[in-house]
Amino acid sequence: MYLQEFINIGVEVKNVSGEQKVRCPNCKKLGKEHWKDTCLSINTERGIYNCHKCSWKGTVKKFEKMREYTKPNKINMKNLSEKGRKFLNDRGITDEVIDRNKIVSSSDDRNVYFPYFKNGEFINYKKRGVDGKFFAQAKDAKPIIYNYDGVKGKEKIVICEGEIDSLSWEVAGVKWHTSVNMGAPNVGDKSIDKKLECLTTCYDVFDEASAIYIATDNDDNGRNLQQELIRRFGAEKCRIVDLRPFKDANEVLVAEGTESLRNRLKNAETPKVEGVFEVDDVIESMLDGFENGQERGTTTYIPQVDNAWTWRSGEVNIWTGYQNEGKSLFLNQLSTIKAYYDGWKFGVFSPENMPMKDFFNDLVEMYIGKSSDPYYKNNQMTKDEYLEAINFVKRHFFLIYPKKNFNLDSIFERAKFLVKTKGIRSLIIDPYNTVQHKMGRGEREDLYISRFMSELKRFAVDNKISVNLVAHQVTPQKDESGRYYKPDVNRIKGGGTFSDKADNVMFVWRPHRALDFSNTSVIFGSQKIKKQKLVGIPQEIENIEFNIKEQRYYFDGYSPFNDIDVQRCEKKQE
Repeated sequence: MYLQEFINIGVEVKNVSGEQKVRCPNCKKLGKEHWKDTCLSINTERGIYNCHKCSWKGTVKKFEKMREYTKPNKINMKNLSEKGRKFLNDRGITDEVIDRNKIVSSSDDRNVYFPYFKNGEFINYKKRGVDGKFFAQAKDAKPIIYNYDGVKGKEKIVICEGEIDSLSWEVAGVKWHTSVNMGAPNVGDKSIDKKLECLTTCYDVFDEASAIYIATDNDDNGRNLQQELIRRFGAEKCRIVDLRPFKDANEVLVAEGTESLRNRLKNAETPKVEGVFEVDDVIESMLDGFENGQERGTTTYIPQVDNAWTWRSGEVNIWTGYQNEGKSLFLNQLSTIKAYYDGWKFGVFSPENMPMKDFFNDLVEMYIGKSSDPYYKNNQMTKDEYLEAINFVKRHFFLIYPKKNFNLDSIFERAKFLVKTKGIRSLIIDPYNTVQHKMGRGEREDLYISRFMSELKRFAVDNKISVNLVAHQVTPQKDESGRYYKPDVNRIKGGGTFSDKADNVMFVWRPHRALDFSNTSVIFGSQKIKKQKLVGIPQEIENIEFNIKEQRYYFDGYSPFNDIDVQRCEKKQE
């Protein structure tokens, strides 16, 4: 039965059990004219409710019986022994602080007890081993923070994750110190709320304070607790005490003394909030840019192309054009040249280029400039050339092809793996329409594309790589002369949002294909360059020819692969 639970949320229950319709307290709260109508359906057996007029619905939570606590028994506790006192003295805790905090020993002298008081009443204790790192709390005692009475009503509080760390601050003259009662929960601990129940029972203390100094241990668990405390108390109220290179406050006390602790408290800083930055976060990079120049795009090794566009990490590039006009081949060629000269590695998602052997084989043929097929005997590469090219491709190109789905998260997961394990400098997604898109119900396509492009940009920036997206143009139309119109940023399939959110937009165009399919002349152009001072100037480059036999582009009769061929031969002779 959920009778009391419904009453707690303001529902006037008519009957003891079963389904029934009653007045909706939410309609009344909203000032609806119909609030006196019985429009709220409830089920007292299942605890569910649903209003048919204001859509207020949900499930009431079953009331849990309040936990009962017991006070710890003082039996077997005596004054602090010499062994216990020495244990604490060796850690820098003075006799004065020991006595003021009423620390005692167990009857067997194997443990020391740290009593927990609240409003002068003995509530709990922490038992710690003298000879080993053993911890235990009083059974069924109420969890509270250590030194509650010392921080109650204080404007400032320094919080640690252990009693000895807490007492170390008192040795340094800081009496408004406290500690969580069960230490820092392990990273990923699902029972974190239970482990930090002491914060809930003593929340009034932290609510009254204007500044909370967090001095947790300098390890993963300590940093995890630090973030949880910031989340609960609010970043604006918190200050982070830097204990590095030491593990905790007690180590600082023993190694450097009380003045060091006080200075660290004095120099505590407000925590960094994710997504909020200031100049200091990038000052070193800014000064480096001022002294040595900003990060510019790096060369394609083709002077004409460099004028229009260059490779730059952290940017999203759109490569567009009509189907089967060579935009993917053009991008792959630039990638191969970059791989050879600068050692760049590429992750490529290109399901259209399956099977895998065909994709890698195309790169091999481009690299050598000859066919790998015995059918073309007059233009077939040697086996040594074939193996040389395979080794080159193996070092620089990695194909992404998830088994289950092609959504962006799946692609990113594998690309991130390649960043970490292979050091890829660029991710190629070819083309956009092969990605399995997850549009929200009723989501407009342009809004989805905007979100998609934002995710690409974030990935590019976070991983410091160049992201290259191939996107087709809409069905080509012919001008008065019978040629296809030049590709345009606003005619990308999906709309102009692609170009709006991209850093750079390039096109590859065969202007004469509609009139003469055998004409292999190409025009390359950049239509949008966001950071022109660093990357290039939007322009068109003509006099580009595609050599079908070599599978290479020539620019005013020149191809960087000509120089690569010479260097390859020289290396063989060496």
